[in-house]
Amino acid sequence: MKSYRGLPRCFVPGVTADEPIRLPTNEYEKFHRILRLASGDEILVLPNDGTAIRCRYQGKTVVPIDVFQPETELPIRITVVQALPKGDKLDDIIRSCAELGVQKFVLFASDRSVVKWDQAKLEARIKRLETIAAEACEVAFRTHLPSVEFCASWEAIFDQPHLIVLSEAEGISAPLSQFRNQDISLLVGPEGGWSPRERERFKGKEVTLGPRVLRVDHAAAAAVASLVIP
Repeated sequence: MKSYRGLPRCFVPGVTADEPIRLPTNEYEKFHRILRLASGDEILVLPNDGTAIRCRYQGKTVVPIDVFQPETELPIRITVVQALPKGDKLDDIIRSCAELGVQKFVLFASDRSVVKWDQAKLEARIKRLETIAAEACEVAFRTHLPSVEFCASWEAIFDQPHLIVLSEAEGISAPLSQFRNQDISLLVGPEGGWSPRERERFKGKEVTLGPRVLRVDHAAAAAVASLVIP
């Protein structure tokens, strides 16, 4: 099959190849002003259903040519359950993990999270992170967008299926690598690590990446990469 990895692409959830597709304004601006595409150039439109629609660019409207299904998604389901870090570190975590194939992000405030999200700004924060994830997925040629949600209840994070906890504590011998090729929810802490109360709650679920302690903005991506890259 012809390689389409080099074609410009964008997500337009819900569209089909049955008729011309109207591009969202931000995507049109990207193709027109940044990439400077000419009428007739080929692009890919990703409907967020596992397929890719090859299209002919005609400005704000693109014309479908054919449909195919790239094999770019993971065969397993990985959820990153991330304690809120400081600053813009969360942007990097979402971006790198989305590129690696994470299907879901659950964010929460742990005991040692300095950042506390204002409920009034929650929707805007989530929308911004969804945009970052979508851009990362376009770059990585993914065909499904990950979900991003905030969990206000600390106890509710334990409802995530196949939960394991990434720990920096000494004495943890269970390697994360034992969970390769398995669906998991990976719980990652904030700067400063887990509190004694949290560690007590996590007993029996803790795993390690090895003897080194990673920065919070590197830990999740390093863990996911160790699970999905051969």
